[in-house]
Amino acid sequence: MKTKAVVFTAPGQVAFQDIEMPDPGPDEVQIRTTYSTVSVGTEGWAFQDLFTWQPTPYPCVPGYQRVGVIELVGRNVKGWKPGDKVMATTGVWDGPVKPHWGSHMAVGNTRASELYRIPAGADEVDAAGTVVAQVGYNAAYRAVLSPGDWVVVYGDGIIGQSAAQAARSRGARVILVGHRAERVELAAAYSADAAFNARVDDVVSRVKALTGGKPVTAVLDTVQKVDAQRQYMALLENGRGQIVYSGFTPGTTWADMGLLQQRELTTHYVSGWNRARMEATLQLMADGKMRLRPLVTHLMPCQDAPSMYRMTVDKTEPFLGITFQWF
Repeated sequence: MKTKAVVFTAPGQVAFQDIEMPDPGPDEVQIRTTYSTVSVGTEGWAFQDLFTWQPTPYPCVPGYQRVGVIELVGRNVKGWKPGDKVMATTGVWDGPVKPHWGSHMAVGNTRASELYRIPAGADEVDAAGTVVAQVGYNAAYRAVLSPGDWVVVYGDGIIGQSAAQAARSRGARVILVGHRAERVELAAAYSADAAFNARVDDVVSRVKALTGGKPVTAVLDTVQKVDAQRQYMALLENGRGQIVYSGFTPGTTWADMGLLQQRELTTHYVSGWNRARMEATLQLMADGKMRLRPLVTHLMPCQDAPSMYRMTVDKTEPFLGITFQWF
């Protein structure tokens, strides 16, 4: 069958076109997509062939998070049936247009091992961004925290906002540091107890004023920049502070390892997803403790995908979450 899909045709080139989709394999299901959410950072790097962990195999279908309804089930699949509503990650098929990672399509196949049940009460738009939200969950749940601890999140993207929400779900008091005014406002409204703009605020002074001069327990770093690390070092206690590095940076990810050692700071590195973290993230969504819909600035028809990718590269307008609606 033919299905509509978002296709990266060459570096910096994207189209909305038909691709061939075979029947699902014995361990796969075929899903009709309702919403798929862009992982702006990772997909943006892949769009420009800058994702150094894995070269982009043009032409390809990007994306690794969507929700939809199962239409066909492979002969070996147990526990799933047509009509089930699911959250799915990567797509899988053989054809001239490859999956990379293959979620931005109207109808497509996914291994049954990459399916997740959407808990009662979870919003479909929230669930369509579960993988990226789980990256934030992973960061917030990796640090050792107690209720009432102060946590500072660096980064105002979806990962940073999700990390802030997840830290709050643990009872932490959370400060988010960003550099885009509209995203900082969204953080203050939905994700954190306070949010500062590093371009205009004296971040260290503002944070210390909130904490009464006490060190923060952890910094969740989703930006991995030299200036950010130098700034938040002043907020952490020697021998006790924690840093969680989360997200992807093209090329060599920077951190001053010598400074970390001199300060005896515990440092965590997190990436990817697993079933336990994905299911925990979905449950937090169902419980209303993690919300992405309020952070989706562009809920767009799928046909508008090419202009959305170009917008994220050219920065022609403010944006945060981008979700495509398929049916």
